[in-house]
Amino acid sequence: MTDPRQMQFWNDEQNELWNDLDEMIILSLTEGVNDAAEQLPPEYRVLIDWDLINQKVLAYAREYRYTLIKDITDTTREQTQQAITDWMQEGSPLDSLTARMDLIYNNPVRAEMIAVTEVTRLFAEGNRQAWESTGFVNEMVWQTSEDDRVCPICSPLAGTHVGIGDKDAIPPAHIRCRCWLKPIVSVEAVGRQLDEVFRR
Repeated sequence: MTDPRQMQFWNDEQNELWNDLDEMIILSLTEGVNDAAEQLPPEYRVLIDWDLINQKVLAYAREYRYTLIKDITDTTREQTQQAITDWMQEGSPLDSLTARMDLIYNNPVRAEMIAVTEVTRLFAEGNRQAWESTGFVNEMVWQTSEDDRVCPICSPLAGTHVGIGDKDAIPPAHIRCRCWLKPIVSVEAVGRQLDEVFRR
C-alpha cells in the first residue's frame, strides 16, 4: 500500500518508524539508567532495584511506541494531507506535489531534530526510572548547559526541582533541548531503607 490517503499506509509508516527506532529507544533508556546509577553515591547504588527498572524500561518502550511514535506519524499524516489539499486547490502540476512530499519524507533536518529530541527524552526517562526505583530519590534538579545557547524556555527552568513521579516535567522542554536532570538523595529515606535491610 503506497497511497497516503489510505489508513493502511499510515499503519505501515508507524511500524516502519518503530522498526527504525526500537534499538535506539532501548539503548537510550538503558544509557539513561546507567548514567543515573553513576550519579548516585557509590554506597547507595546497591539499593537500586534492577529487576524493577528492567520491567519499567520495557513498559516505557511499549508506551513510547503507542503514544510518541503515533504522534510523530500523525504529524506527518497531517502534513501530507495538507500538502495534497493545497496542491489540489492550487491546480499546480504534479511536480509541485512531488516537491512538497520530498520536504516531508526526505528531510534529514527533520529526522535529526526528531532523533536529538527523542534521545534527550529517553535518556531523562531512564534517569527518572532508575532514581525512582531506589525509593530514596524523591526529587530531581533541572540542569542546563549554562552557555549562550540556552534558550528562553530552558533558562528559567535551571535549578528548579521536579518530582520523581512527574513524567511530564522532564526534558526535553522543546525540540533539540539539551537539558538533563540530577538526583536529590533523601538521606532520611536511605536510612529507613538500610534499617529495613538490616532488620530482615
